[in-house]
Amino acid sequence: MTTQEENPPTPAPPQDEPEQRKQDGRAEQPEQAPVDLDEDALGQTANVINNFFAGVSTRQANFGMTGAPAVRSASGRLDRDDVERALGHFVRPVGFERARVTLSERHLVLLVGEEGIGKWTSGVALLSATGFQDRITVLSPGLDLDGLLTTSYRKGRVYFVHDWIEGKVENSVRRFGLDTLGTRLAQAGAHLVITLNRAEARQGFEPFEIGWEPPDPLEMLESRLGRTRLTYERDGLPEEVTALRSPRQVVELAEQMLDGQPPEKIMADLCGGTVAGWFDGMPKRSEVFAVAALAFAHGMPERVFERLLVRLTAVADEVERQGAERERRSIGEELPQSRRLWNDANPLVRLSTDGGEPTVVFRSPHYREQVILQLYRVYGYGVLEPLRQWVRELADDLPEVQVQAAAGLALLARKRPDEVKESFLVPWAGGLVKERLAAANTLSLMCADDTTAAVAFTTALGWVENAGQPQAMTAALAFAGGLAIRYPGETVDWLWYLSLRGVRVSDVAQRALTLMFQAAAERDSEAPTALRLLVMHLERDLGEGMEPQKARRALRAVLGVLTADRLDREESLMAWLLLSQPDSAEAIGTLWAWTLHNAYHRSDAVRALCRTLRHLGEQDGALAAAEALGAAVWSVLPEAVALLVRRSIDRACAERHVRRDSPPAKHVVLALLNAGARRISS
Repeated sequence: MTTQEENPPTPAPPQDEPEQRKQDGRAEQPEQAPVDLDEDALGQTANVINNFFAGVSTRQANFGMTGAPAVRSASGRLDRDDVERALGHFVRPVGFERARVTLSERHLVLLVGEEGIGKWTSGVALLSATGFQDRITVLSPGLDLDGLLTTSYRKGRVYFVHDWIEGKVENSVRRFGLDTLGTRLAQAGAHLVITLNRAEARQGFEPFEIGWEPPDPLEMLESRLGRTRLTYERDGLPEEVTALRSPRQVVELAEQMLDGQPPEKIMADLCGGTVAGWFDGMPKRSEVFAVAALAFAHGMPERVFERLLVRLTAVADEVERQGAERERRSIGEELPQSRRLWNDANPLVRLSTDGGEPTVVFRSPHYREQVILQLYRVYGYGVLEPLRQWVRELADDLPEVQVQAAAGLALLARKRPDEVKESFLVPWAGGLVKERLAAANTLSLMCADDTTAAVAFTTALGWVENAGQPQAMTAALAFAGGLAIRYPGETVDWLWYLSLRGVRVSDVAQRALTLMFQAAAERDSEAPTALRLLVMHLERDLGEGMEPQKARRALRAVLGVLTADRLDREESLMAWLLLSQPDSAEAIGTLWAWTLHNAYHRSDAVRALCRTLRHLGEQDGALAAAEALGAAVWSVLPEAVALLVRRSIDRACAERHVRRDSPPAKHVVLALLNAGARRISS
C-alpha cells in the first residue's frame, strides 16, 4: 500500500517501446477514445468542490453544513504542532487510563464507539502519552488486517488508523490477526491506535477493544470557558447540555457562549429543537416544499432558488395527479407567486446579501441537516417521492446546483446511507454523463464527514470492477474529488489502475487523474506527494515491462498531468509547481524523462516541456527551477537517448508551436539543457 513505510522497488532502466507494425507495413493507429465528458462542466464542478472543502475547513457556513473544523486526510502524518493544536482543550474520557495501560502493555488498542464522540482526538492523546518522537504516522483506514500485518513498523514510532474499514473477517481469524499484530508491534517497539465506528466492543476481544464514551460535557465546557465563567453560567445551562455526546457540539456551545449568545437559544439550534418545533407547528404545503428545496439547493441566488422551488412544486403536483396517497396534512393551497416564503421573517430561512446578490440560506447551518432528517421522519410518499424525483433532476442543472444537491445528499447519508445509495447513487452511477458526475459529487461531499467518508470510499471501490463501464467511470470521477482529500494514496493507486483499463474507462480515468492533480495543487503541498506516488507506479509498471498498448495508456495518463493548466486559469500547472513547491522538481523531471524516452510520445512531451519553460519565463526562481528540472531529467535518461532529446528540445523551444505562444526565454532553456552538461556532450 502506498501508505506503508516501505522503500519502493528499484525500477529497471526505461526502455523504448518496440515499433508496432501491421503486416501491411503501416504503423498501428492510436486509440481513439470517445468524448464522454463536458470538460467545462467538469472544471467548474471541481472548483466548486474545492471551494466547498475550503469553506468547511475555515468553518464558513456557505454550504449550510456543519462538520469537523477541518477535513483531514485519512493517511499521512501529524507533526508535533498538529498534536499540540488537537489537544489544546482535551478532556480525558472515563476509559482513557485503561486504554493507555493497554497500549503500553500490548502496543495495540482499538477504540470502539459511535461516530462523533471524540475518538480521533482520544487516539491522538493516547499516542502522545507514549512519549512519541516527532510525528504520528496516520495509516489508511482502507488497509485490511493483512495490510496492517505486512506494514513495516519502525522502532519508537507511533501509528494511527482512524475509522478503520475492518471488512468481513471471521472472529477467530480476526482475533489471531490482532494477537499477531500486537506481537509484531511489540517486537518493533512501536505503538498503534485504531478507532472503529461500531456500537460496542465485541465479546472475546477485550484485551484489545475498548468501548469508548465521550468526555464529560461540563468538563469540556470548563476547559473552554474557564472554571470561573462556567460556575457563573451553570445555573443558566439547559438540562440537555449534560446529555451532549458530541464534543463538536460542546465546543460550538462554548464558542457561541463566549460570543454572548444565550445557552437556551444555542442548544435549541444545536440539538434541533427549533426545527422540530417548526415542523410540529403544522406548516403549510408551500412552506414545507420551500424548506425542502432549500435543504438541497442551499445558498442559491434568489432568482435561481425561485425557479427550482417552482419546479419542485410542479413535480409534487404531478405525483399527486398520478394517484399517490395524499398526505395526512393539508396540501390544498397553491404555491404563492411572491417571495414571501423567505421574506416574511421565516424562523428557519433568510436572505443573505454577504456575497452581493441576495441568496436564500438557513438562519443556522445546523438547520439544513435537521430539516432533511425531519422531512424523512414526518412525511411520506406525497412529499418524499416528489423530492426524490426533483433531486435526481438537479443532476442536469448548473454546476453550483449540482454540488448543493450533492451536499444535501451527503447530509442525508449521515443517517440514511441506504436511501442515498439506492435512490440516487446507484441510478446515477449507471446513467448519463451528468448523472455520473452527480454521483461522483455526492461521494466527494460525503467525505466531509468521518463516517460517510468510509461509506463513500467503499461505494467507489464497489464500482471499480465487475459493475459495468459507466460505474467504473463514475468511480474514477469520484476519486478525483473528495476521496482524493481523504484517501490521497489510494486515489493515485486506483486512478492509475483505471487509466490502464479499456479505452472508455481509461479516457475518463486519465482526465480524472489530471483533475486530481489540478485540485491538489490548490491545497497547500499535496501535489508533490501525489507526484511521487505517480512516479512509483510508472517506474514499477514500465520498469517491469508492460504490453505496448497499456504502456501507451500509462504514458498518455502521465502526459495529461504534465500538460495540464492550473484548475482555474491558463497557466502551466507544472511551471507553477516548480516555482511554488521546488521539492516537486525531482518527481516532475522523472515523469518527463519517461515520456521523453518513449519514441511514440516524445514529440508531445517535448512540446509540453517547452510550454512549461515558456510559462517559467522571467519569474523569480525560473532559472533555478529549470536547472532542477533538467538535473532530474538527465539523471534518468540514458546518455544516447539524452542526446536525441536534448537536440529535440533545443530545436522545438526555438520555434512557435502554438499560435500566440512565444518561444521560452533562451536562458531558461539553457539552464535546463546545461543542468546535464556533465553527462551530455553536444
